Amino acid sequence: MKNQNLTSWIARLLLVMLGLGIPFAASASDRNNIFSGPTGAWLLDVAFPAAPNAPPPPPPFKETLTFHVLGTVSESNTLLNENSYNPALDQGCGFTGPNGSLELNCNGGEGTGSWQRTGRKTLSFVVLKFVYDGVTNAHVGYLRVSGNLRFSNDEITQESGESLTEILIGTDPDSAIAIPLGGADAFGVRIQ
Repeated sequence: MKNQNLTSWIARLLLVMLGLGIPFAASASDRNNIFSGPTGAWLLDVAFPAAPNAPPPPPPFKETLTFHVLGTVSESNTLLNENSYNPALDQGCGFTGPNGSLELNCNGGEGTGSWQRTGRKTLSFVVLKFVYDGVTNAHVGYLRVSGNLRFSNDEITQESGESLTEILIGTDPDSAIAIPLGGADAFGVRIQ
């Protein structure tokens, strides 16, 4: 009787684990199959190219993207992050500089969003993150990044023409004023 209860309990536990997607120990070939898609964590180098008649782009920065199994994505970077020092933050979060140029003296939180496969080795994504005034810490808007990425087992890439970064001014992303900042080039590797 005691063995039957234990067996029944183990069977139920295994069914719950399968239902929640908790992985079991896998062979090396099984692990390679798991990592053949975009799911997992990536470390990227990101750079915005200079554009004619536009403000200078921000310096290159590091970014992490984590693509989760059910189509969500998490993001963080070293440029617009509450823990990164940016001397421009000393001036507050003004969106218009001298001669109408764009100045983004802001701070940001972690990003979250969604992704979907668009091909065998491609995906599209959208990430939204909060933007705060660098001096007052008031919520002033959002940063929205959307784009297309190409991936292999170990690398992920994006060209600036395949993405769009926008500042959304206002506390409601659906009715905010959108300021397009352009696209970025990115290259990354899987974090293992």
